[in-house]
Amino acid sequence: MEYKILKETDTTKEIEITVPRAELERLINEETDSVRKDLTIDGFRKGRVPRTLIRSKYADSLKAQAMDRLARQAYLSVVREKEWQIAGQSEIRNIEDTDPISITLYVEVIPEFNVDSYLNIEIFKEAPSPDDFLLQQGMNALREQHATIKAVDRPAVVDDLVTMDIEIKEKGNSRKESDQTVRIGDRSLPDELNRTLVGMKTSEKKEVKIEEKDYVISVKKIEEKIQPKIDDEFASKLKLADAEELKKKILESVKQQEEKRIEEDLKESISEILLERIKFKVPDTLTNKEYEKILKDYGIPDSESNKERFWTVAEKRIRFNLILNKITAKENLQVGEPEIMDLVTKIGIKLNDQNRSDVVEYLGSLLNREKTLDFLYKNAKISEKSRILTPKEVADDTHTVRH
Repeated sequence: MEYKILKETDTTKEIEITVPRAELERLINEETDSVRKDLTIDGFRKGRVPRTLIRSKYADSLKAQAMDRLARQAYLSVVREKEWQIAGQSEIRNIEDTDPISITLYVEVIPEFNVDSYLNIEIFKEAPSPDDFLLQQGMNALREQHATIKAVDRPAVVDDLVTMDIEIKEKGNSRKESDQTVRIGDRSLPDELNRTLVGMKTSEKKEVKIEEKDYVISVKKIEEKIQPKIDDEFASKLKLADAEELKKKILESVKQQEEKRIEEDLKESISEILLERIKFKVPDTLTNKEYEKILKDYGIPDSESNKERFWTVAEKRIRFNLILNKITAKENLQVGEPEIMDLVTKIGIKLNDQNRSDVVEYLGSLLNREKTLDFLYKNAKISEKSRILTPKEVADDTHTVRH
């Protein structure tokens, strides 16, 4: 077998492989013997049909199967020799049934690139938010979590929940949506709609024009969210001694969350630095696959505007994953099957013959990613970054100095 590269870029290769015709004949004979084992034809016992008869009767299919095997074996031989990492399925561009057999293949590959300068990356750590701010955020979240909903007989105000029927009119067309519940002040709603809802009463009807659409709103129910006070009574419901113990627990939890947030931000900084340092062309097949995944996750269609928004995001994700994979291999950070099985047990996935391979591969990639990011984080050079003081902190500092 011989081959030559006809055209190539960093991510694509077009190759011509020539194989002696005798190799094709050998594979045809193998295919014939494989068929012969189970073939039964009138006048011959199973496994005893003459090879010449089989080759005559099934000549076209035997040759097609042998040619497919020949192309696949030749392709794999070249890939192994060149040590290419394949990015997608290869494409047979042409086969010439000559002597020797000529096969032209198109292959998309992951380009060669080096990973250097990934240790001691300099990043700046943000100072955590003040304890009193974190405590207030934690208490707000807990109060929201334990809030109750109560119907009210008064005009709607900001933060109320309004259940309504909406008729939307546009260019002579109309559609209705029933029992839609929104929170007044929700920033995902148009400002005009929020302003219209404020002051409306149950059973009231209004019409508002937003851009090119007319909205006819019929309020059916107004509810307010009542949040509990963080006091001793509330603490006892959570099986804690008093409000002070509850606040202590809240502060411990939110401080852990804050440290985790800062760590995630630092890892994000590491990823941006690596993406800036290590650049290479990502195969279009991989980028397109990730782009389609993004569209599916967001539930949006393919379009020029969406491609403009998300294609670069998809390319960066793939490039960063390839960079991490190479660092993982270089530092021998691959997780073993016991770690993967521990995660399978923890999240309660039931493995079977159909899903085992895919699940193990997917979870292994997640664990490898996490382990490598932790390695980069632990080996980074982290400098403290001063936090901008709030006006209250400035006043407190000034007050302290004066004393």
